[in-house]
Amino acid sequence: MIDTCNPFVSRDGEIATWAREKGAGLASAELLPGARLVRAFNAIGYTRMGAAHEQPGRIGMPIAGDDAGAIAVASRLIRDIGYEPVLVGGLAMGKYLMPGTPLAGEHTPVEIREIAARLN
Repeated sequence: MIDTCNPFVSRDGEIATWAREKGAGLASAELLPGARLVRAFNAIGYTRMGAAHEQPGRIGMPIAGDDAGAIAVASRLIRDIGYEPVLVGGLAMGKYLMPGTPLAGEHTPVEIREIAARLN
């Protein structure tokens, strides 16, 4: 499962507060026990999602996950739409794929790796 959601308190209420405190990836894993889960497609705004074709492979897409098979599936999908997948760590790193966090926005794959290294 690819968790593309970002919890927003104004929209989602109490559960969003819990998810943001716990970390969105870990919260999703707790709510979906046994799911082969990765977080991806969270860090780049939907209005820019279709723009990867402008610079194929130049814009990185951070992925957070613990399941190698799920990471591989998400990585293929990310490449298919023109982004370069960048594994930033396990689901605990999923909290950094939300708007307002260091990994949010458009970054090159190298920039994503550098930011993720500082956060780990």
